[in-house]
Amino acid sequence: MNKDNYFLYLDSSMFYFRSFLFMFFAFITSCYNVKNNPSPSDNIFRYNEKSALTSLDPAFSNTQSNIWVTNQLFNTLTEIDSDLLVQPSLSKQWIVSDDGLEYTFIIRDDVYFHHSPCFGSDSTRKLVASDFVYSVSRLSDSNILSPGAWVMDYIENTYSINDTTLIINLKKPFPGLLGLLSMNYFSILPKEAISFFGSEFSKNPIGTGPFQFTYWKQNEKLVLQKNDSYFEYDGVNRLPYLDGVSISFITQNESAFMNFILGNFDFLSGLDNSFKDEFLSPSGELLSSYEDRFFLITTPYLNTEYLGININKAVNDSTPLMFKAFRKALNYSFDRAIMAKYLRNGLVVPAHQGFVPSILLKDYKINGYFYSPDSVYQYLKQSNYKNEKIILHTTQEYLDICEFLQHSASKFGINIVIEISAPAIHRNMFSSGKSSFFRASWIADYPDPENFLALFYSKNKSPFGPNYTHFSNEKYDSLYDLSFIELNQSNRYELFSKMELILIDEAPFIPLYYDFVFRLVSKKISGMSINSMNELCLKKIKKTSP
Repeated sequence: MNKDNYFLYLDSSMFYFRSFLFMFFAFITSCYNVKNNPSPSDNIFRYNEKSALTSLDPAFSNTQSNIWVTNQLFNTLTEIDSDLLVQPSLSKQWIVSDDGLEYTFIIRDDVYFHHSPCFGSDSTRKLVASDFVYSVSRLSDSNILSPGAWVMDYIENTYSINDTTLIINLKKPFPGLLGLLSMNYFSILPKEAISFFGSEFSKNPIGTGPFQFTYWKQNEKLVLQKNDSYFEYDGVNRLPYLDGVSISFITQNESAFMNFILGNFDFLSGLDNSFKDEFLSPSGELLSSYEDRFFLITTPYLNTEYLGININKAVNDSTPLMFKAFRKALNYSFDRAIMAKYLRNGLVVPAHQGFVPSILLKDYKINGYFYSPDSVYQYLKQSNYKNEKIILHTTQEYLDICEFLQHSASKFGINIVIEISAPAIHRNMFSSGKSSFFRASWIADYPDPENFLALFYSKNKSPFGPNYTHFSNEKYDSLYDLSFIELNQSNRYELFSKMELILIDEAPFIPLYYDFVFRLVSKKISGMSINSMNELCLKKIKKTSP
């Protein structure tokens, strides 16, 4: 089946399903217009979180659902703006020593914690530098078992000189520290709250953020209210503009979409493949039928979608994936641009470079893989491939991508068999080294190429680190180590370039695409920011009545 016939088949197989959705959306929309939007007209921002929220303690902010909420409740020393630049937050400024081992932060003196009985009759107190020292000490506490304990691997010690001066000493230079400190793990909280609430702090968070905790019924509703004493201003206006935030927890995509269409939610993050063509044109633009009610905002996402290859597992199983030439043949066997256009409506960037998303490649560029039939035949011949079966593990959400690769590879006689598992089972399979060929993704913890390249450092092998391919290369490791002590940014990026060239040559992965952050927003909302970390910042959002 040629390329055009393949996509004609896909379109026809979805025709009746899409027609049903179109009629259903039309019916719902007509009901919306007739009933004049049943959603409330107050100044509350409403959104749905389909993933479970497990904790409001920033020490456990390791999932997007947890991070988005704790971002409203807490602040960190630094924050990342829409251009991925580090900006002050709870700190006013910082000084870095010449050897890159000591950072001195000047802390704001006008920040107060949320009102709480944990402070006694005073009900609140001013944040001081020692609060940071206490907060990060919890990350290393073996009784807490924070998934963010790894961030302390970079830090030797922290101490305060006075209420507004904080010192952070590093074990070795780390140019990405300021970005790392913007992570929610480094949120500052008061020791009084931990003493007062104990193990219940995760359900009674006290921070300094623009919103404060009000109510949480697990898997049903979470409500935050405006912090009237928040320290940030927009010109002469104290932030936030909203009176509160209301979060629902509907797990079914269909129900969540219907509620958004009815106006019960103010924005939608991401778009399920089953519905995207009902909202978007093939070029990724919002259809005109929705332009009067919604607007679309997107930006490149620090997320690389890829297929990982555990070479050690492939060797043990004696599969063709053990041969570098065969791995290169797979990389050349499909058209990433066609995949991005037809399967993701052009809302992703084809991965024609290395593992690091193109938005971070400010000082270097990598020429990676592209569709090349001649190269496929050349490398298949070198690997002596004889139609052996290659099992690719994935989840239902990415089946279309894997089937595209399967179809493309089959034209060269490559026999890929797809096996689908539930997300939790799938993740356990590749993180425990039980799969030699698997779909995965890496979302940046902080905006630095090192965070992506850490996935191939031999000391980071899973299950104790993110090196799911178990890639090991002495030259690569030495360059990775050098990137920490090289303080000149241009020289550091030159090291990253050399590391990526090693990865391209050894091919322990198949890069698919660099993702985009996608948000569909109600026209009642203004001031929604977006950045490539996919952070949710609500402090400057305004909401108008319908």
